[in-house]
Amino acid sequence: MLEDDLKRLRGLFADGQSVAHTDAALVPIAAARNPASIKPLLLMLNDDSEDHGMWSLVHAAEQFECMVYITHFIETLPDLVIASRRWASIMMMRVLNSEEYKLELVRQLRDASVSSRSTAALICEDINQTDPIFLAKTVPVIIAARNS
Repeated sequence: MLEDDLKRLRGLFADGQSVAHTDAALVPIAAARNPASIKPLLLMLNDDSEDHGMWSLVHAAEQFECMVYITHFIETLPDLVIASRRWASIMMMRVLNSEEYKLELVRQLRDASVSSRSTAALICEDINQTDPIFLAKTVPVIIAARNS
């Protein structure tokens, strides 16, 4: 059922449907509250889109409890940075802007895969290059990613 709902949602994006159609297609996915939806939702984020429906995807993915969301976010990072580097940075900044989520990210990075850790560090370094105001927030993530 989740896979069918995700397939329908992907089709709407491919057809350039309206945000209203996207939001309607997200209703059953969000209502199911299945953490397995986090990765596919994040991987639908698209740098080539003018944020058309992208924020709806973000909100649906972020609806989960902190620990659950961060677990799936970390697992998704290596694929997300390839699929959509801009949205990977945006999603990381959203995590960094929450002290609870940032601390959970740092905690979980210690046990994450090498590719997830290196991707987290890369994204944080990119953020530092474009927006140095994040430096204090990114340093703990970079240290956790590199010292694990």
